[in-house]
Amino acid sequence: MSSELLHNGPALWRQLATGDEDAFRSLFHAYTPSLYASALQVVKQEETAREIVQETFLKVWLNREALAYMDNPSGWLYRVASNLAISQLRKQATEHKWMHSQPFDNTTTNDVLETISFREARQLLHQAIEALPPKRKLIFQLSRQEELSHAEIAAQLNMSQNTVKNQIVLASKFVENYIQKHAGTYLPLFLLLMKKYF
Repeated sequence: MSSELLHNGPALWRQLATGDEDAFRSLFHAYTPSLYASALQVVKQEETAREIVQETFLKVWLNREALAYMDNPSGWLYRVASNLAISQLRKQATEHKWMHSQPFDNTTTNDVLETISFREARQLLHQAIEALPPKRKLIFQLSRQEELSHAEIAAQLNMSQNTVKNQIVLASKFVENYIQKHAGTYLPLFLLLMKKYF
């Protein structure tokens, strides 16, 4: 853990509790390398380890208000990641019928693990994007998924940058509201849309 995080960590957790996405980003980028390494040691599969990190930070966002009152929120973070890794092993064990040979302890954060999954959230994101009007959908995808600038999108679609910006704002609000309505909670779009986590 960096000295900067040690110094600013408590403040970042408090800011996160208010829904501050910048604080969430800072915590995400600070903890992702070590969480990924820990998960990879357990599950031995890179893609699965990435999914565990994504799932862990989804739980962080969903439980952000409670985290501000914890004495050791980073410890909670690692327990969630550990339980997710163990749950993945349990799933693999069930599939390969050697579950009873593994002494799993999955009791510490069951309440957390029962909330919406990252895959469910991504599915809702896909559904929300598909529900956008065609032109707005294209602009949103070029911006958030292809990571083109407003100027690049405007040039490609022969429209003004202001129009592009307005369409992205409208699309983002629709997608956020759609996910909030169906998931029962607000989720930061950047977590669901980022293609490069590591």
